[in-house]
Amino acid sequence: MPAPAPWLVITLVAIGCALAVSAARLVVTRLLLRHRSENASRLIGKALRPAQLMAVTGGLQILLSAKQGQLGWGGEWNAVLGQSLLFGTAASGAWLLSNLLSVAKEPIHRRWDGLEQDDVEGRRRRTQMVILYRLASVIVWTVAIGLVLFNIPPLREVGVSMLGAAGVAGIIAGLAAQTMLQNLFAGIMLAFGDALRLDDVVVVDGELGTIEEITLTYLVVRIWDDRRMVLPTSYFTQNPYVNWTRDTPEVLGSVVFDAKLTLPVPEVREELERFLAGNPFWDGRKASVAVLDATGGVMRVRLLISAANPRDQWDLRCELREHMAAWLAKQHPDCIPDPS
Repeated sequence: MPAPAPWLVITLVAIGCALAVSAARLVVTRLLLRHRSENASRLIGKALRPAQLMAVTGGLQILLSAKQGQLGWGGEWNAVLGQSLLFGTAASGAWLLSNLLSVAKEPIHRRWDGLEQDDVEGRRRRTQMVILYRLASVIVWTVAIGLVLFNIPPLREVGVSMLGAAGVAGIIAGLAAQTMLQNLFAGIMLAFGDALRLDDVVVVDGELGTIEEITLTYLVVRIWDDRRMVLPTSYFTQNPYVNWTRDTPEVLGSVVFDAKLTLPVPEVREELERFLAGNPFWDGRKASVAVLDATGGVMRVRLLISAANPRDQWDLRCELREHMAAWLAKQHPDCIPDPS
C-alpha cells in the first residue's frame, strides 16, 4: 500500500491538533461549570485561538522533524515550511502569553479602577500594574520576534552586516535606540519611583491637567478644556513640573483683589466666613484674609481658602471671586479703586 501524500498527512495532523485543543477546552469548561468562575471562562476564551494555532504549528514541526529523510518528505519545501511553522509557533506563543497577561490584569484593574484622588496608595498600585503589564507584553513580543529572526539564516546575516556598518545609518540607529531606551527606563522610573500616578493633577508647561494614561514611552495629560497633551516619559525626568496630588489631593487656593484703604477688613473676614459656611467645595481646613500690600491709597487683599482636591479648589476660587466682586460693588462701592 503506497504511503499517503505528505500534504494529506500534514492536513490531517493540523486538523487533529486543532480538534484536540477544542476537545480539551470543552472538558475544562464542563469541569469549571460547577464553579461558575467568570475569570476562568474568560481565560479559556482568550487562550483558545492562540492555543489552537500553537498546537497546530508545534505538531507539524514535530511531524516534519520525525519524517525528515523519508521518501517524499525531503527537499527544500520541508525547510521552508519548517521555518514558517517556527514563525507561527513563536507568534502564537506570544499571542497566548499576551492574552494570559491581559486576563490576569483585568481583576486587578477592576479593583483599582475609578479610584478617588485621595486614595494615593490605590492609584500608585494601579499605575505600577499598568506599566508592568505593558513591559511584560513588550518583552514577550520582543523575545518572539528575536527568536524568529535568529533562526532564519538570511535575516541573521543581514542583521550582522547592518551591525557591522559603522556609517551614518549606524549612528542614526544608535541615537534612535538611545532615545527609545531613555523613554523606556523613564517610564519604569515614573511608575516605581512614585513621582507620578494615574489621575494625578499636574501643571506641565503652564497647563493644568490630569494624568490620563501612562505607557512605557509617553504620557497623556488631559487638559482642563479636554485637550490632550502627549509627552515622552523622559520629559518628566528631565524637566520640572508641579504635582498637586502626589501625597494628598488637598490643596490651598487664593483670591486676590485690590481695594481702597477705607475698606473694612473685618467685614471682609465676616463675609468670607458667611460665604464658605454654605459652600460644598470648602473642606473646612483653611480660611483667612491677609493684606499683602498697601501703597498709593490702595491695598491688595488675599483670601486664602482650602479644598479637598484641585477641581473643588478651582470651582471654589471662581465662585468666591464672583461673590466678593458683587459684595464689594453692593456694600462698599466707594472702596473700588479708580481705573488707572
